[in-house]
Amino acid sequence: MKEMQFRYHPIVEGLKINEDGSEIYLNGLLLQQHESDKTRRNPTLKVNFGNRAHSVIRLVCEAWNCLPENTSQRASKINELSNNHYSNLEWKEGASNGVGNFKQKINTTDVDEILQMIESGKSLKSIAKIYGVHTSTISRLRDKYVEKD
Repeated sequence: MKEMQFRYHPIVEGLKINEDGSEIYLNGLLLQQHESDKTRRNPTLKVNFGNRAHSVIRLVCEAWNCLPENTSQRASKINELSNNHYSNLEWKEGASNGVGNFKQKINTTDVDEILQMIESGKSLKSIAKIYGVHTSTISRLRDKYVEKD
């Protein structure tokens, strides 16, 4: 069997990752991997450093396949049944929940209309129904953009 090669992460200093992410070292210390959300069909492997959990496939993809072109991209397996080898990983547009492409229901032009409806006294529930989103989405927009008295 061929010995795995390692590459350093392009941003995180001292982070060294092998071809399939089975070994990840930070400043010479092997990081322990754990599965997040074991209720999923394919739980995500994570490693902890810098006070947060990081996706193994994202780290492998960043080190071996380059950084994503934009922040909306996620690391994804080409063949879900295969391993985390960099040759089986690619950047895709969309949510990181693995469901597929994420389509935003509210765009920037909608925000102005929503804020006008809020200010005219229309209920959050009725606005949410118009746009096909949860009431909390409209509430977050109100809290972010509407000045409080």
